[in-house]
Amino acid sequence: MLRITNLEKSYTSKKVLNGLDLNIKKGEILGFVGGNGAGKTTTLNVITGIVDYQKGKVEINGLSKEAGIEYKKQFFFIPDTINVFKNVSGYDWICFLMNLYGEKDKKRFDQFIEKFDMQEAVTKPMGTYSYGMLRKVLLIAAFVISPPIIIMDEPLNGLDPNAVLVFKELIKHYVEMGGTVFFSTHLLDIAEKVCSTVAILKEGKIILHDDIQNILGEESLESIFMEAQVYERKTSIN
Repeated sequence: MLRITNLEKSYTSKKVLNGLDLNIKKGEILGFVGGNGAGKTTTLNVITGIVDYQKGKVEINGLSKEAGIEYKKQFFFIPDTINVFKNVSGYDWICFLMNLYGEKDKKRFDQFIEKFDMQEAVTKPMGTYSYGMLRKVLLIAAFVISPPIIIMDEPLNGLDPNAVLVFKELIKHYVEMGGTVFFSTHLLDIAEKVCSTVAILKEGKIILHDDIQNILGEESLESIFMEAQVYERKTSIN
């Protein structure tokens, strides 16, 4: 599904990704966790083609970014920072995206609008939306398009409790239908409850990647995360 091999990315003299390797299989919900500056957002931006990289390889379903539009159709990306056409309505913008991806199921589109309680807001200009409403529009677009993989950076930021419940419900259904999810988060309890696998990133490298059941045992993900950070620190010192 998604394979990252020996990925390196630097900004000026600072190396952000340092030989990152990651393989995500079809049907996974992978939580990508790490401290500030670990390289989570940079990794997502590299995968989605927002920024370039110096070394390594990224493939989705055997396609690299050189495949152009066919590569981009393999995923839908929900960034943490959302830039929109302020005078365009959420409804028209999602219809535009649906045309780009070749999706025509307007009935499902209307169902998702209702689930996220956006019936009134969706016809208004996106410049009038709150941050949480913009997140909902992006989630509606992602689920109605239903690409092979949905990639998200902090997907629950700005969502109200009802929208979080809808998000969990739709993620579960999307994966049951053959989809794959890759999202970064600093909310370890959400990763623990939603994800099937977790990858912990530190200083541009994966220091732990496994099924959530194998990782947890009797402990919480928070405890495992802290233990992994301490172990990696001791190893680097030795």
